[in-house]
Amino acid sequence: MANQLFEDVFNKSVVYQTLFFNIKPVLVYPTLEALEKENKPLFERWKYISESKYGAKISPANLSASVSFDMIYQDNAPYYPEYTKIVAITYATLYAENGNMKRSFKKIVSADEQIVLTNFIEVLHVLSSEGTKSSPNYFPALCGYNIISHEIPLLIKRFMVNRAQMDKKALPYILKRALSIKPWESGVMDVANVWKFNGYDNPTLMLICDFLGLKKTVDLLPLPELSQYYWNNIETKPEETLEFVALQSTTQTNLVIQIMNELRQL
Repeated sequence: MANQLFEDVFNKSVVYQTLFFNIKPVLVYPTLEALEKENKPLFERWKYISESKYGAKISPANLSASVSFDMIYQDNAPYYPEYTKIVAITYATLYAENGNMKRSFKKIVSADEQIVLTNFIEVLHVLSSEGTKSSPNYFPALCGYNIISHEIPLLIKRFMVNRAQMDKKALPYILKRALSIKPWESGVMDVANVWKFNGYDNPTLMLICDFLGLKKTVDLLPLPELSQYYWNNIETKPEETLEFVALQSTTQTNLVIQIMNELRQL
């Protein structure tokens, strides 16, 4: 069976038929104390996760005051959709103009996760509707870094817990379709998989970008650091904080575009 993933990667025109996107989540509850106070079941579940997965030794007395316990939470929980909320999504498409590649970026950012989800889910519903009406059916490829393991599951899980308050209750078909596509098939291009070139290494996006010498506006913060930045600043300077998170998302999306453009030159 031909490897459709790399046929798409090396196809110079596929980037013009691709939706690039990135999602930035932060913790719903900034500290373990807040988690314990506001959501006792999730707090108890995190206690179990910390002990079983991260080897935390937790004193039965005053659990939320344990510094090591709280550090484990802040360092690891930002990677769990069950403990995070989405505050920024950037998506982009490419088009040709006078022989040059142009980029169109759209960003959605808000401290209210439902606003972010509602807007992006609507975008995906429009793409799904247009794709099913075309003959033959046509859907843009979804592309990002680690979207198979993180972005797509995160988006679906956060949609599930918010959809009761949203106008659109159904998951967009383009996301359902992405779940049935194997990593080597057409439709989803995950740079984390592409960069392996069938190998086993798993470098960070920043390592790939520095290796290729790509241009970036800012260095990308790991999710725990981004979450801490958000909660340290959102109350005192909300607009600046959200703009910085959006910049992180836009920068990552742009770096993925640069990587895919480098690959299609091979």
